[in-house]
Amino acid sequence: DVGAAVPAAFAHSAVQAAIRPGMRVALTGGSRGIDRIDQVLRAAVAEMRKLGAEPFVVPAMGSHGGATAAGQLAVLAEYGVTEEALGCPIRASMETDLLGYVEDQPVAGGTARVPVWFDATAHRSADVVIPVGRVKPHTDFHGVIESGLMKMVAIVLGKQKGADTFHSYGFPEFPTL
Repeated sequence: DVGAAVPAAFAHSAVQAAIRPGMRVALTGGSRGIDRIDQVLRAAVAEMRKLGAEPFVVPAMGSHGGATAAGQLAVLAEYGVTEEALGCPIRASMETDLLGYVEDQPVAGGTARVPVWFDATAHRSADVVIPVGRVKPHTDFHGVIESGLMKMVAIVLGKQKGADTFHSYGFPEFPTL
């Protein structure tokens, strides 16, 4: 029951305490097969509005959709995620901001200085970014962090640059980055 589960999750989390009236909140819309993502996002939008926030959605799918804003909007539409269905804007762009670097990450043969790319619209326009996703074991590697919200922040909110950065190290290095 998405209509009950999403409000319950917001009621029992720090999110509710962090959101103040008038805040701009970016919710992420992904392409990784979250069951009923349209309903989940619609319920999250409603919860943000109850708290007085101004929600919008940013596509969070790395290079999916042909690594274009239009392609990512099309992928979201296939899942029923549209501005009309959600009742809020979807702000699609492939532009990213470089937030900084994670220094001295262990990789085969040494260490790496890993750039942190982030969706420019979310970075510049949102007071808060809430990743909406699922957490599951990764199908190609195992580690402390596999697939889920950390991956969304590092790779899919990094758009093409984030995906390219992490994938350039190869799956065996993902758990250490």
